[in-house]
This record gives sequence, structure tokens and C-alpha cells, in this order.
Amino acid sequence: MAQWGIQLAVVAEPYYVPPRSDWAGDLDGLVAIIVRTAAACPPLAGVVKGRGYVAATIGEMVVLGGYFSPNRRLADFEGWIEEVGTVVARSRPRPVLVLGDFNAKSVAWGSPSTCARGEALEEWAIEKGLLKLSVSNFINNLRLVIITSVKTT
Repeated sequence: MAQWGIQLAVVAEPYYVPPRSDWAGDLDGLVAIIVRTAAACPPLAGVVKGRGYVAATIGEMVVLGGYFSPNRRLADFEGWIEEVGTVVARSRPRPVLVLGDFNAKSVAWGSPSTCARGEALEEWAIEKGLLKLSVSNFINNLRLVIITSVKTT
């Protein structure tokens, strides 16, 4: 992170989540949020942990990191994104970044095709008033989807 000047990262399937104030992990060790406090990034506050997701307030925004296994059923995924949606709703009116590996393919974020999970995630994001901010970046098979809430006037 320091080498590239990165101040915030969400890591899916980390090897280890150290018990430090600049790291926050979910209940199952599947995803973590990391801030680089040495770079004057605000500290993690108001951490909310669930199964496969973790959210934290960083300055004026909320960051939610998530991971959902490709081996689980679509019905499980739909229930999981609804649970994540309650965290997003409670975070309002602050801006929210939703980042992670949801194992959901969609042409909307650069996949060659859309799967059922991708459709469910797209519909969920629209329903929750979220907007796709950045499409996937492919670096050694690492996929990143950033979704942010926007204030409409």
C-alpha cells in the first residue's frame, strides 16, 4: 500500500486479519478493510461485522467490504445482499462505498456475460440507490467492483 500510495484497501479472502486499529475484518475472516493511518487517512470507526462483510466509517464516508463464495446458492446470495443492504441503509445519508468479491458476473462491470448473481446484484444496487462508480479492474484475476451511494436533489 505504501509503495503505491494507497490509503484504503478491501481484501477478499485474506490470509490473516491482524488485531490492529487500521484493520477490520468480518466475523468469518473472509474480508478485511485496511487503512494506511501513516498517510493521514482517517481511522476506522463504527465497525460493523457480519458473515462475509465488514463496514467502517472512515472520515465522512462508510466503506463496506464483502466476499461471497461462488460455491453457495443464489438464494443464499440474495439473503446476504439484503443483509448488507440494511447496513447500507443505516449508513445514510453518508456516502457509501461497497467493494469486494461477490462472485457475480455482469456485462455492466466488464464480464463477457451476466449470471444470475450478477442480475441480482445489479437489481439490488438499483433498489438501494447505489451507482456503479468503477468497473472491474483485472490484475492477476483480481476483480474489484466499487458501488457508491449518491445524493440526489
